[in-house]
Amino acid sequence: MSSVLPRAGGGRWSVFAGAWIALSLLAAAWAISSPISSGPDEPAHIVKAASVVRGEFVGPQGTYGNEVEVPNYISWTNAQTCFVFQPTVPADCAPAVEGDPAKTVLGSTTAGYNNPVYYVLVGWPTLIFSDSTGIYAVRIVSGILSSGMLALAFMLVSSWRRPTIPAIGLIAAITPMVLYVNGLVNPSSFEISGAITAFVAMLTIVSQPDERMLRERAIVLVTVSVLVANTRTISPLWVALAIVLPLLLLRGRELGALLRRRAVLLSAAIIVLGTAFSIAWTPISTRLATDAAAGTPATPVITTLFPDVGQSPFFGFVKMVTLTFTNGADMIGNFGWLDTPVPATTIVIWTMLLGVILLAGFVLLRGRRAVVGATLLLLALFLPAVIQAAFITSGGFIWQGRYGLPIFVMLVFGVCALVGLSIQNLRPKSNALTRLVLAVLVGFVAGQGYGFLKAMRRNVIGSDTSWKQLITDPQWIPPGGVMLSLGIFAIGLVALAVVVLRIRSAERRAEVVGPNA
Repeated sequence: MSSVLPRAGGGRWSVFAGAWIALSLLAAAWAISSPISSGPDEPAHIVKAASVVRGEFVGPQGTYGNEVEVPNYISWTNAQTCFVFQPTVPADCAPAVEGDPAKTVLGSTTAGYNNPVYYVLVGWPTLIFSDSTGIYAVRIVSGILSSGMLALAFMLVSSWRRPTIPAIGLIAAITPMVLYVNGLVNPSSFEISGAITAFVAMLTIVSQPDERMLRERAIVLVTVSVLVANTRTISPLWVALAIVLPLLLLRGRELGALLRRRAVLLSAAIIVLGTAFSIAWTPISTRLATDAAAGTPATPVITTLFPDVGQSPFFGFVKMVTLTFTNGADMIGNFGWLDTPVPATTIVIWTMLLGVILLAGFVLLRGRRAVVGATLLLLALFLPAVIQAAFITSGGFIWQGRYGLPIFVMLVFGVCALVGLSIQNLRPKSNALTRLVLAVLVGFVAGQGYGFLKAMRRNVIGSDTSWKQLITDPQWIPPGGVMLSLGIFAIGLVALAVVVLRIRSAERRAEVVGPNA
């Protein structure tokens, strides 16, 4: 009996379209329900985006960061953080822009040396709008692009022979923090969404060989890998892991055959070139800043002093290991400037999902699949500690939970997908698998929804007020009102659940028609 699902072109691309719409709605809900400057380091990224699309890629080093020319309403975001680190203070304390919002002024950004690729793609709405509408538009554009990358992961999974369990892993990997970051101006959105999609694409190429679809999958892999590599300084590492780890599933002869394919060689060359630009950007940005400052008086530079500067790498490693569970909770969700953790209920839901996935991996994975699963787990536990240990002496303790999300999402999806590959010939009872999907979706919707509600309350009325005031007496009102944000988020959750149920339904239909195929 055939276990291969029908590969109708419209099928997988309709999954992509549905997932893209659903994920974009979720990102848009976060974008309009989050006050300006409420995202981690968001003012710096907003100023950077506005300056890059105006042709100023770095700007001279100033007292508080790189100095660039941007509209007044963009620069003013640095002054709209009165509620940051004060969860009981609603966002209505933020002062209105003084003077002409569209006037060009000198702004500063601590993200001045960042790679410009992300900012070029998302910053263009600031050229169209002359008030805060431009900032919300930048967020929405960023969310649409990040959601498009995640939707490609759903499309790829829908082409698997047995896509249900991998789809469960993909849903479990999309924690509230992933959706939240997608709704902000922050290159981490591209990094996280692109990393999981690159990993899914590579695992699909390796485990679901299909010559007819190799070129399409390679194009997806190349596109997201180049984008990811050009987001943050550490991003090329995540690209390398996303590509190399699935190759461990192949025997030597299989690996050699794959690497001899023209599409694979061309893809590898393009990814290497894209990554080379990312690595080269650091010295390029330093030179641009130096050239921009030529002939101007030197200014004193005030830099952020992170804790534990001068400590030994061993200290940094041990400290990171002791913070494993704290960082894990932050990867599930800690909104704002790490001052609004998701409710305990949401933490419990994702902890249960992760625990079940890891337990299933421990019981069912064997051979090369067990090696890949164990490698993913060890990397998720200890690679962030190694990275922080290498940096702590000169730069201090800088790690935030979301920085580890690229390897975390690879772990969650990877182990779940490998479990699915291990049992694809055991044919578990169809109804039981459907009930499992429904249970995961209920947990996903409940955890995501509760986290969104808590963040809304914190921004609108403060975290120590009654829930009913969110509707009856809002202090800060998001664009369109509170109910619009809640409605968009609810529709997005339902739409994404429908996409996953459609993937499950396609597998069930294949099981029915298989014997007669």
